[in-house]
Amino acid sequence: MADPLAVIIRFRGDPDDLLSRFEDARRSWVDRQEDEHERPVFYAACRERDGIAVVTVWVSAVRHRAFGDRLHPLTEATGLPHP
Repeated sequence: MADPLAVIIRFRGDPDDLLSRFEDARRSWVDRQEDEHERPVFYAACRERDGIAVVTVWVSAVRHRAFGDRLHPLTEATGLPHP
């Protein structure tokens, strides 16, 4: 892994609701990928007092950007607020 990239994204609001919505968006993203799609090196989503934090690690900034560009419309469709 040449230049891995770790990203932390936070959403504010009800943690249970946000976690459920984010997971729905993430699963939609996974379902739309080919069998050989690029997966993150690491993924975690956890509750915080005032929302959720999502942590991903990608092999490169390019892979992260591709994920984010495809995930954004799916998070909007679930009604997630802007992180």
